[in-house]
Amino acid sequence: MTRSKMTFPLKEKGEKLVVETIKKRIRLENLMCLFIIICPILDIMSFIFRNYFNTTFSPSTILRPIIPCICFIILFFQEKNKKQKIIIALIYAIYSALHLALFQKLHNGSSYGTLANEMQYIINYSFLIIDLYLFYKIIKDNDKLHKSIFISLTIYIVTLFISILTKTSSSTYIEGIGYKGYFESGNSLCTVLVLSICIILSSIKLKEWKKVILIAFAGLYLCAFSGMRTGLFGFGIILAIYILAKIFFGIKNNIKLNKKQIVIVTVAIILAIIFVIIFGMKSLERRKMLKQNEQLGIDSETGEQRYVTGDILNLYKQIQGGNIEKSYMTEAERNAIIKLCEYAKEHKLSNVNLRKQQFIYNVFLVKEQKDFKLILFGNGYKNQTGELVMEMEIPAMLLNFGIFGFLLYFGPFLGILIYSIYKGIKYRKNIDTEYVMYLAGTGLAVALSCLSGYVYFNFSSMTIAIILNVLLLQKSNKIQDR
Repeated sequence: MTRSKMTFPLKEKGEKLVVETIKKRIRLENLMCLFIIICPILDIMSFIFRNYFNTTFSPSTILRPIIPCICFIILFFQEKNKKQKIIIALIYAIYSALHLALFQKLHNGSSYGTLANEMQYIINYSFLIIDLYLFYKIIKDNDKLHKSIFISLTIYIVTLFISILTKTSSSTYIEGIGYKGYFESGNSLCTVLVLSICIILSSIKLKEWKKVILIAFAGLYLCAFSGMRTGLFGFGIILAIYILAKIFFGIKNNIKLNKKQIVIVTVAIILAIIFVIIFGMKSLERRKMLKQNEQLGIDSETGEQRYVTGDILNLYKQIQGGNIEKSYMTEAERNAIIKLCEYAKEHKLSNVNLRKQQFIYNVFLVKEQKDFKLILFGNGYKNQTGELVMEMEIPAMLLNFGIFGFLLYFGPFLGILIYSIYKGIKYRKNIDTEYVMYLAGTGLAVALSCLSGYVYFNFSSMTIAIILNVLLLQKSNKIQDR
């Protein structure tokens, strides 16, 4: 009797603790979903303050980290792994201090950015890891997460078309090509839209007409109005993967379609192909212009075709003529410029392909510096001369932030991708369209980060990339149980 009296109170106490924990987790989950929804609003706020009020400061800079910080502090006190969190935080802090110290030591007259600029990258990439942890630990209701993505994408698309219709949209490029609405970066905007479409397509049904309409308008913007290859090819690739996945799993699972469904799917595929081809031609307008600029890229002194930008060529000539002061540029940087220009001429590089020039220069720079500390902790992302600051994000993490920086900031995402590919191959009989779309989105985020850049740096695009990784990891952990 006494034993029974003792048991029931303990059981009731345990149940209450579980209920309280669930309630707290739900509240945090709502906060993180709110964080997703307000991303486009904060992006618009940032654009308005920077472009209409002519200020470098925006309230969104302060508002954006508030929710993640609140959630992390709550989790820190709720969870028992405080020591592990402190140790990991110390590792990131020590790396950051060493990286910034090396940046300051190498900083000179040719450096494009300041210590404050470099700190911004360290802070953003640190939030990348914090948000990855938060989404993984907090988000349990994937339906709620999908709804948040849907609302966020709706805000993006509605505001984009309002800006286009009212002729208040900013241009994607300085030449006036493309529309990017009230958003700062056309590249990051297209990345957010494409990756969001990946998530929505993962579980979409034909009867969900709101989602179908939203994806149609998102595709219209990406192909016809963005003016970017990221939008055109990104949407085309994701749509193609989705259609092929549905066909494959339909055949595999012996799913029979009725005549109406066959007609709808066939018409949708044909329209999508025509849509991408016809409207995509307009998005390639800037490529034609760049091709013309490439042909016009002539060295004014020799009359010969140049294979780097005009500014880089002028810098090369100044170095060759001995007109560069030592305080302006280090010997390693001068040698890297010389090797870049010689390599470009030998291999006849396109003078408008700046990303390739940036990558080649930074590889030569690491070789010229020959410093083990810089290889481990980085030579500074914003330490390079203007045009040669790398836009290719993942290579920049390795070359400019060092091996430790690459492992600390990109390592978790690379680990998730490799793990998910392994689980997908091992349990290939259990994978479905949802798994394929998450994997495709995660892989596309990596590809865009390498080719275009600023996927994991920009808060909005990093958020969607994180969500894709978390959803993929959850799916990979469950795939063997099916």
